[in-house]
Amino acid sequence: MLVSDLAETPELGITVRVPGGEGALRRLISWCAPTESINPGPFLTPNTLMLTSGMALNVTDMRIWDAYVERLARVPIAALAFGLGPAHRSMPAGLVTACENHGVPLLEIPPQVPFVSVLRDAQDKLAAGRYEAVRRGSELADGCTRIAANGGTLQDVLHQISQDVGARVSLEDSTGATLVAAGPAGAYSGRTEFTLPGSDKNRFRLVVEEPALSPNIRMLLGPVAAVVSMQLSSTLGSAAIAHSHNAGRLTEAIYGTAAIPTDELIRLARDSELEPYQHIGVVVIEGTANATTPYLRSVAWRARVMLAGEFPHMRYVDGPELSTILVQGGEMSAGRLADLTRSAIGPSEAVSAVVAATENAAELGLTLRLARRTLGTPGVRQAPVLNFDAVVDTLSHPGVVSMARRLLAPLVRDGDGTLLKTLESYLRHSGGTSAICDELYIHRNTLAYRIRKLEELLGADLQDGQVRATLMLAVRVM
Repeated sequence: MLVSDLAETPELGITVRVPGGEGALRRLISWCAPTESINPGPFLTPNTLMLTSGMALNVTDMRIWDAYVERLARVPIAALAFGLGPAHRSMPAGLVTACENHGVPLLEIPPQVPFVSVLRDAQDKLAAGRYEAVRRGSELADGCTRIAANGGTLQDVLHQISQDVGARVSLEDSTGATLVAAGPAGAYSGRTEFTLPGSDKNRFRLVVEEPALSPNIRMLLGPVAAVVSMQLSSTLGSAAIAHSHNAGRLTEAIYGTAAIPTDELIRLARDSELEPYQHIGVVVIEGTANATTPYLRSVAWRARVMLAGEFPHMRYVDGPELSTILVQGGEMSAGRLADLTRSAIGPSEAVSAVVAATENAAELGLTLRLARRTLGTPGVRQAPVLNFDAVVDTLSHPGVVSMARRLLAPLVRDGDGTLLKTLESYLRHSGGTSAICDELYIHRNTLAYRIRKLEELLGADLQDGQVRATLMLAVRVM
């Protein structure tokens, strides 16, 4: 109910003596409070309609009237309804001046209208407004439940809420970062927050921003907040893997196989609606030991929202511990991907993210596995273009593994594996005697003896560069 709704009720005969500031008569009334206290401020809530006959204010001192209205304006009340009668036969001039000075609407109730009639009319209108809010809230919750049941996203649900209430609606995480929003952005004076159930680490808020705060907004959106909470819990808290169409098959094939043929990669990329012969951006996000699945998914969600603003084509796969995002169509570079991901994640110490930019789908398998292997340290970093482990990935064919085992079998059969450890150290330090001896805690003569033994068992010259490279590959493959 607006102040003007009460003032324009014919049977009450109310006169607007002071309209207040601009738009003051359009203020929403949230409650009615009849009182004769000279200082009612501590007992009032914002947007209250205050009714008084001024019994305690039979004064002429302008300073008293001004202080009285100033306290009401500080609440602030919606309007002051002043009833004429035995205490005041006419409206006090000091009260009119004070209301004009402080922009408080002043309504004059004629002496023939009982105070209780105004109170009853206002309360009836407020009750009708609350009932209407509950009814609309129930219908909105039902509509949003149908959207969710039919496979709609949280974005779809928020869009429906925004359209229904005519406000901007967003979902924020515990850091205050916006995960998803609907409705035009702007500087709004009215803000209502609904804290959704969850632990402190996984606390989310449904935020409604309006040009002016609606008194019944909590009644209206209380039921639908529960729908948002359930859908959010299902989306972020599930241990099941969520993914774009066919993207799950692509990443499952890459992460689950050491080597995947190029033609298979190209086919899976096309099935995921990615162009296999164009650049593909990669973002892999993993939670640290302290990160929960809901938190990881909310961070990955923020990253997708940020990346979607620059790359028109996006595919993603969200698992309980790892999120993979593939983008295409924009200006592609690992540096740009890192900047956008860093903006989305912020200074979080609970996630590790690695980004990379591939030339085409043929590189995608190696790049994703390389990015995943680079995870671990909190923050955002770029994956190396190529390293030794990535090369080994291309050789991890079952036949190559079998041949590597056969090549190193004489060392594996050696008692406690001392010779195999010596070979690994020898290859890692490029034959540097001091470094090898320090690592293995052995004498130079012992090392010389072991090297001769290695060459004898392997039938190879360890001074030969190609022999070293072959043995290094064999060790890594195993």
